[in-house]
Amino acid sequence: MPSKLAVLTDFDGTITRTDVAEAILEEFAPASWWDIEELHRARKIGTRESMAREFALLHAKQADLIRFVDDHVEMDDTFRDFAAFCQRRKIPLEIVSEGLDFYVRHLMRRWELRLPLRTNHAVFEEGSVRIEYPWADATCTLCGTCKLLRLFQLRTEGYRIAYVGDGHSDLCPALEADHVFAKAELAQLCDQEEIAYISFDRFADVQRNVVGLT
Repeated sequence: MPSKLAVLTDFDGTITRTDVAEAILEEFAPASWWDIEELHRARKIGTRESMAREFALLHAKQADLIRFVDDHVEMDDTFRDFAAFCQRRKIPLEIVSEGLDFYVRHLMRRWELRLPLRTNHAVFEEGSVRIEYPWADATCTLCGTCKLLRLFQLRTEGYRIAYVGDGHSDLCPALEADHVFAKAELAQLCDQEEIAYISFDRFADVQRNVVGLT
């Protein structure tokens, strides 16, 4: 087994204490967005389709969404320490997100998080939001950002992968990761799929366990 460890982490609901995309939709989209989300959670449609359909319902200015995010989104207050821990140990730490770059990058700048990031691109045009997928897998249409692709790339570089997540879009990398840290919906999915995982609430919990993996 490779001795080197790398950590991939989700953003919404993992680094942040709430799911940012869902909070935005709850505030600015008509209630019908939830019908689409139910299809996604039932695994009847993929994350890419659900995000595209949900955000197509949204008619708001980017500045208004950023103000909302600033007022309502908090970072896990132990994540900064975890990032510093990984830097000291020379453990690569990267964010792989099915969220949207306009708020992920804004929050990373605000919180002074300088980490590699893969996420979807939001295009604001005439009051609507269109999503582009710079990190998609051309052979799969289920996800916008293919988290599994980055996992495999790091593995070919000789790394064991610890994956940290909380939602449905984290299931694919959880199936292949060497170590899984899960909470909320991802923990439920891991139970259903019989995937071994370590339960966590905050990144302080992840850090305590990663110490034993290095």
